[in-house]
Amino acid sequence: MAKLITPGEPAPDFELTDAEGKPVRLSDFRGKPVVLAFLRGFM
Repeated sequence: MAKLITPGEPAPDFELTDAEGKPVRLSDFRGKPVVLAFLRGFM
């Protein structure tokens, strides 16, 4: 079961693939603003 985080707590690290299929980790952007966009049905 996933652990819930509280506001102000750092997000857990995770990995997704970018538009070119390369892996990208949240920790790669530590200290920078991050915006996630989940586009349903995009391709």
